[in-house]
Amino acid sequence: MESLSRVADEKKLRVYSVLVIDKFPAIVEGTKRLLEQEKEGRFRVCGVTELYQAVREMKEHFYHCVLLDLFYPNIVNAINKLCSCNPNSKILIFTNEDPSPYFNRMIKAGAVGFLSKTSSSEQMANGIIAAIEGQSCVPIHLIRELRRTVTYIEHQDGVKCEEISEREEEVLKYIALGYTYKEMANQMYISQRSIENLVSNLYKKFNVTTRKDMINKAREVKLLPKNIME
Repeated sequence: MESLSRVADEKKLRVYSVLVIDKFPAIVEGTKRLLEQEKEGRFRVCGVTELYQAVREMKEHFYHCVLLDLFYPNIVNAINKLCSCNPNSKILIFTNEDPSPYFNRMIKAGAVGFLSKTSSSEQMANGIIAAIEGQSCVPIHLIRELRRTVTYIEHQDGVKCEEISEREEEVLKYIALGYTYKEMANQMYISQRSIENLVSNLYKKFNVTTRKDMINKAREVKLLPKNIME
């Protein structure tokens, strides 16, 4: 019993090093301050705005976790460079936006999860520690992105197998009902920018350039009922 208690105490006393990377100095400083004020004092935080600074830091020091802004310039290249510096550092994508449209690309690049910039100090601390300990750090609503419908869509060069996420299916429904981007965003509680990205992905997957053609193709592959109003 005593040894279990000692292990728990040691875990509480552990200090985690975190590197925050964002183009905006105010966000870097605000995040740094929020983590350093965490009640148990478990974080040592460094913040940078430039990728070369981050690479230098990671070559000179070990960081348990890296918080990288979703819209950092050339983010996939940034993730690759950071992973090459130390594959054991856990990279979390840090954002105010709904990351659903970027989920697969970020995970494929090497990120291990997402963290909201609006998180409280406690939420941020728990998310970072979970990632460091090898646990999933994905918002519940993003689990929907993992559920996908596989369908076969006819393209000019033949039939292609495409994966349509549940969120993309929802957008299809609203497109068929004639909703504007703003109305879709309000209905789905995500930003208009996220809606635009989802629609852009759907145009590519269906290989069309108009809403009407996309609705027709979605009906053909039974992603939309034939009697849905336009």
